[in-house]
Amino acid sequence: MSVVAQSIPAPAPGWLRGRNFDLSMIGGLTLLALAAGLAIAIEPLLLGPILLLDFWLLGCPHVAATFMRMAPDQIGFRTHRFLIFGLPVIVVAATAGLALTFGIALVATIYFYWQWYHTLRQSWGIAQLYRRKSAVPVRENPVLAEGLFALVALWGLLHRLTTAPDHFIYPTLPLSVPHVPVWLADGVGALAIAGLLWWAFARCRDWMAGELPLAHTLFSASHYLIFIVGYVVMDDIAGGCLVTNLWHTSQYLMLVWLFNENAKAKAGNGGWFFAATKENRAVLYFAICAVASFPIYYAINSMFAWGAADVLAAVIANQTLNFHHFISDAVIWRKRRQPAGAPA
Repeated sequence: MSVVAQSIPAPAPGWLRGRNFDLSMIGGLTLLALAAGLAIAIEPLLLGPILLLDFWLLGCPHVAATFMRMAPDQIGFRTHRFLIFGLPVIVVAATAGLALTFGIALVATIYFYWQWYHTLRQSWGIAQLYRRKSAVPVRENPVLAEGLFALVALWGLLHRLTTAPDHFIYPTLPLSVPHVPVWLADGVGALAIAGLLWWAFARCRDWMAGELPLAHTLFSASHYLIFIVGYVVMDDIAGGCLVTNLWHTSQYLMLVWLFNENAKAKAGNGGWFFAATKENRAVLYFAICAVASFPIYYAINSMFAWGAADVLAAVIANQTLNFHHFISDAVIWRKRRQPAGAPA
């Protein structure tokens, strides 16, 4: 076997930035998310503390990072003025209208599905970045590849619905979801497993030919693994959400930093964000996101202890931030702006 392995040409990795950054984003964050899930499985009492750490250290800063992506400079601020000032008004009005008319359960249920879809779409978008950066052709039909990404995620969602959970993470977020028959979830799972086996066979064939798109392969594998563990293996909805959310939010923070660093390097941009984070000050970038988000989320979540009416207000405010983040992402990651742009 060693002779065969040595005879295979070394594949070009296709990193977005470099070996250390990409392996940290792909492997490091995946291992972190899985370690959190394993810790909860071993000791369920750890769920609360780990959820709090994930919320304050990753969840809140990752929402703040949306604004770092939209307005790291004056050009971004002018381009996305509506997203920054106009969209929040529309979203809070719509969220409040739904909550006051139909109840918190509808808002929480929308968030439950939208968060699943949002995580799936971000993951697929990153896979496309790796596809474009690959030095060797990614020998798979893009439509079928996207279908497999979605099929694995759909398997996870349907499996979660076989238990028809009545709340999402916290009892203050009641859910109204259908009960999915086990046979339906298992049938989709069987199709997903068959697709994964074919995908693994094709990637082994590429590796033997010396044409393996390494980074793209590793990231795709991390997507499949996280969705299967978070939605299928983890029985508890809160624990499963923690696994996928930790992976998603930390990934987002790294990705926004990468995009803005590329924009700074290409354009010599003099915006406030670029000036503050010059010389690749990733820690300072994270600190800005954390400090900017803390007082807002602290004020909102303090409402939960004040009474029923304030719980409603807190849910509306939290979900307004989440929905605004989802909508803004759907715009800014599809729109190429100057000078900021995707990695070349």
